[in-house]
Amino acid sequence: MWVSKRRRIIDLATKEVITTAPTTTVKALCDLMMRTGKRKIPIADVLNHIKGIVTSTDLINYFGGGEKYVIMERDYKDNFLSGINAPTSKIMTTEVFFVNEDEPVSSVADKMLYQYFGGFPVLDKDVKLVGFVTEQDFISPLAGEKLHFPARNAMTKKVITVTPNTTIKDATRIMCANQLRRLPVVSEHRITGMVRSYDVLKFISDAEFAKFHTSKAEVILSEVASNVMSKDIYTIDEELDLGEVIRLFKKKRVGGFPIVKGDRLLGIITERDVFRAVYSTLKMHFPKKFNEIVFTLFHEK
Repeated sequence: MWVSKRRRIIDLATKEVITTAPTTTVKALCDLMMRTGKRKIPIADVLNHIKGIVTSTDLINYFGGGEKYVIMERDYKDNFLSGINAPTSKIMTTEVFFVNEDEPVSSVADKMLYQYFGGFPVLDKDVKLVGFVTEQDFISPLAGEKLHFPARNAMTKKVITVTPNTTIKDATRIMCANQLRRLPVVSEHRITGMVRSYDVLKFISDAEFAKFHTSKAEVILSEVASNVMSKDIYTIDEELDLGEVIRLFKKKRVGGFPIVKGDRLLGIITERDVFRAVYSTLKMHFPKKFNEIVFTLFHEK
């Protein structure tokens, strides 16, 4: 056990949880995510009981990336304006995986590691929402710490990329099929930008689709990556220590960086990559360093 059973997950979780109602429109939900920077929004009733959850991946799925796009086609006849004004209840995930407030931190960390969940609502004994815990909550206290673990040892090396002419619909399909939230945009072997779920939500939130003067989803989602991607991207060196990577996650308010050498894209590193490196690789191969990290996370301030 990597931390005392007395350490409850509620001690680590974010307690001021942003929620919304099932009747909130998809467009309003995009606005909420853009305004708060949250990628996961619990859908709750007036008693703070969870009815579902919507993630940025669910929205990407709905905007042409996966099976939820059928809702747009079937229920809203491919009318994009009608589709984005649909209630959130139409696309939310109703089978919500949660953790109890008294659950040991170690148990939740293992669930994140081995069940591939990036976050959980935290419920009390009355099944009311009292917190939310993510990978970011686990790694943020390590920002700036010297972990003696270079980014190259944690990064994903097989990077899926798109071109500037890739459409939103194709980009979201690639994201959904590969469980990704960001895709580097590469032209002539050079990275020119990044299409993230954030960029697609911004496209919706800012109503940039209005320039098409049509409500047809197929036309709107044919917008190309070069017109929605983030162009001012921050890249890092493969030798950068993970503690510094975490600090940059917080400073830049992003969840992933491309790793480059010259003009060559070597890999990409995300909060999930760092979380797995810290709580799996270090735990297994460098137990002494792992114990130091646990102390950093949980010592009394």
